[in-house]
Amino acid sequence: MSNNLGDILKTLVINVLLGITVFIIGFLVIVFLSDSDGKVELSYYAAIAYALLYLASVISVCTAIIVKKLGNSTNGER
Repeated sequence: MSNNLGDILKTLVINVLLGITVFIIGFLVIVFLSDSDGKVELSYYAAIAYALLYLASVISVCTAIIVKKLGNSTNGER
């Protein structure tokens, strides 16, 4: 029972660290790519584009985790 609990905690910590890593990398990319040199209207459009790019990266990571879990569950693992 404790081994199963240890596996669950290990998976939870890995998923939380992965989420934090994606957040930090996305935030750094957005800060790096956003410039205040352009017009205000263009910066709004750029912010929307960067936010969509960031959202797409978060969705792709979540999808990879879900697919991995589904693959493990079909093999009899949890």
